[in-house]
Amino acid sequence: MADIFISYASEDRARVQPLAQALAERGWSVWWDRKIPVGKSFDRVIEEEIAKARCVIVLWSATSVGKEWVRNEADDAKSRDILVPVFLDNVKAPLAFRMLNGANLSSWQPGAAHMEFDKLTERVAELLGQAPNLRTGPSAAQPAMFHKPVAKEWIARFFRSQLVRGGFAFAALAVLAVALVFKMRPPSPANNPTPSPDRTAAPERLTPAPQLEAKGSPGTGESEMEKAIKDLGGIFGGGAIPATSLAKGFYVPALGMQAAYLTPEQSASTLGAMPTGAVVMEVESGKPVARAGLQAGDVILTIAGKKTTSEDELRQAIKKMGPGKTEFSYRRAGATKTAVVNCPDCKVE
Repeated sequence: MADIFISYASEDRARVQPLAQALAERGWSVWWDRKIPVGKSFDRVIEEEIAKARCVIVLWSATSVGKEWVRNEADDAKSRDILVPVFLDNVKAPLAFRMLNGANLSSWQPGAAHMEFDKLTERVAELLGQAPNLRTGPSAAQPAMFHKPVAKEWIARFFRSQLVRGGFAFAALAVLAVALVFKMRPPSPANNPTPSPDRTAAPERLTPAPQLEAKGSPGTGESEMEKAIKDLGGIFGGGAIPATSLAKGFYVPALGMQAAYLTPEQSASTLGAMPTGAVVMEVESGKPVARAGLQAGDVILTIAGKKTTSEDELRQAIKKMGPGKTEFSYRRAGATKTAVVNCPDCKVE
């Protein structure tokens, strides 16, 4: 029995293989190659495999949206609440599946960090009843969530999800809690090796943060907790979380985008995981912004030539978008790019 069943059009096979391999590398069994044993019915084998799977990933592409069997397999999975839509191309899912949010892997490359791929694996782990697989690379002996590059990426994803729900204050406090665990975690055996006679011991598991005692540091009068919070000042770039900051994300249905404006102080309060400016927090697959190629984490610089250097400017520029094509300029990974967003449902307010 495979953990994951992948439904796709045979014409996309070459694009499916890297994804199946990436999922298998995370320890999941994947049924995708559709090699049918001699003497067995193709339909019967497919039915058996999809019935035994605990998660079904349907790959929507320009080809698969027109394939009846892909729709049938997706419909079966949807009826069991185990369907995970993935977009290989910027296409609309068949009408019966458009209410399901999917992961857009049209720009995903194997081995490269990609937020939509992370979203996919998190959902798969949830369906399989597992914690997200955070262990990667040769240094997996140490809890991977505490490696600084991985922690920064994880905080960025978490911060975006919380910002669009509850505002900056809650998200910043959540990040502070993560940072505190990072600061107070016990030393890793990878960095402080100790001899062990048992070479067959079970793999290391994530260790809970130790309980902090209220005793003070000699000669300072401050508790261990107070000292830890004070030390976090260095992690947060020397600035305190602005408790009065409430940079809430807002949703634009016609564009399929959630965005928020972050000040330099607010960016610093996310450990630098989120950039300063008009940040794209989330895009919906198949909607105008996604089709134009914008991604979560991009920083919008201008909309139709209008600068977006404040929250008010961002909101006003969006409100003045009419139906049709509008040019966006944005920053991604230090490079400035442009995209044309075609929004037939946009209205000037």
